[in-house]
Amino acid sequence: MNILCFLSGSYVSGKEFVGLDVIREWKKEGHNVHVAFMGWHDGKMQQMLNEMQVPNYPIKLGWYYLTKPVWSLDSLVHYPFAVSQFLKLQRNVNPDVIYVDSYRQVLLLKPFLRKSVLFHVHDPHSHSNIEKRILKRADKKVAQYIAVSNYIKQDLIDSGVQSDKVTVIHNGTVVPENFEKQYMPTGKLRMGIVGQVLSRKGHGDVIEACKLLIGKLPFELYIYGTGDSMYIQSLKDIIQNAGLSNNVIWKGFEADKRKVYDSIDVLVAATRNDEPFALVALEAGAYKVPIIAAKSGGFPECIIDGVTGYIVPKHNSSTIAAKLKELYTQDMLLQNMGNAAYKNISEHFSIDFVYQKMRKILSEIIA
Repeated sequence: MNILCFLSGSYVSGKEFVGLDVIREWKKEGHNVHVAFMGWHDGKMQQMLNEMQVPNYPIKLGWYYLTKPVWSLDSLVHYPFAVSQFLKLQRNVNPDVIYVDSYRQVLLLKPFLRKSVLFHVHDPHSHSNIEKRILKRADKKVAQYIAVSNYIKQDLIDSGVQSDKVTVIHNGTVVPENFEKQYMPTGKLRMGIVGQVLSRKGHGDVIEACKLLIGKLPFELYIYGTGDSMYIQSLKDIIQNAGLSNNVIWKGFEADKRKVYDSIDVLVAATRNDEPFALVALEAGAYKVPIIAAKSGGFPECIIDGVTGYIVPKHNSSTIAAKLKELYTQDMLLQNMGNAAYKNISEHFSIDFVYQKMRKILSEIIA
C-alpha cells in the first residue's frame, strides 16, 4: 500500500526513533513509503531517511506559540508554501493512509487531508485544557490512535477520545541474538543515564544519589545525550562542587546502542514527569542492563519490579542510592536481573511483536 508519513520532530530523539523503526519495517514489507518531516531540522532525520532509501521531504509546517512570537511568525510566513508542498506530495503519493506522530500536523492540514489518519501517540494531553480542546478538533480526522502504553490510552480517553479508537502497541526494540554481557570489568559499578539532558529527566536526582555513595562503593556515572546547555553547565558545577568530577563521564550523543549499553552495568531513569513509555528501558533490557526507574507513566508496563530492575518513587535520591548499593553488593544480582530483563524484552517487546500488531491496524483502517 501507499503510506505517507509526517514526522514532527526537529531532531531525532525518542518518538522519532520509533517512527523511523515503523517506516523501516513498512519499507521492508514492500509498502511504498514517503516521509515528510519538519523543515527546521539538524540534518539527522534526512540523513537517516536517505540511508534507508526512503523518499523524504522537509516541509516548514510550524506550530504557533504565545511565548515564541518569532517562531510563530516564521511558521505563519511559511504556512502557504508548506500546504502547497503537502498537497503536491499527497497527490503524487496517493496514500492509502497518512501516519502522523502529533496532532499538530492533523490540525494544520485538516482541510486538506484526503485519507484516513493513523495517529501514533507518544505524549499525554489531558493535563492541559488547551491541548484537550486541540485534540478534540483533530479527532474528527483521525481514524485510529496507536497509544504507546496503557497510561497514554487512558490519557487519550481522559482527553475525550473514544476508547474503541485507541489501540495500545508498546514500543519495541531490536533484540540482539546470543548477546553476552560483562558486568563491572574493572570492579566499579558503571551507572548510565541515556537520553535528553533536561531537568525533567532527573539527572540531578541521580547525581544526588552518587553523592550518597561516595566512600561506600567504587562507581562511574556515564551520561549519554545532549540537551539544554545552561542545565548541563549547572550539573557540571554540582558535580565539581561535590567532588565527583573523576566519577562522571560525559559521553554526548551516541547512535550505536551496543556501545552505550556495553559501557554500563545499570541504567538509571529518574524521570520527574510521567514518562509515556520510554524506549530507553527496552533498549537497556535488550542488552541485559537492569534499570532503576522512577514510578512514572509507562515505566511499570515494561519493568518487572525486583526482577528486571527496580521501580522507585519520583525525586528520591536515597532510594536510588540504596538500589545501586544492592546491585553492587549482592552477588550475581546484576547478572540475574540483566538476564531477566533480556528475557522480558525478547518475549514481549521485540520489534517483531510490535509490527505484527501494526499490520493488523493498517489492514483495519483501509478495509
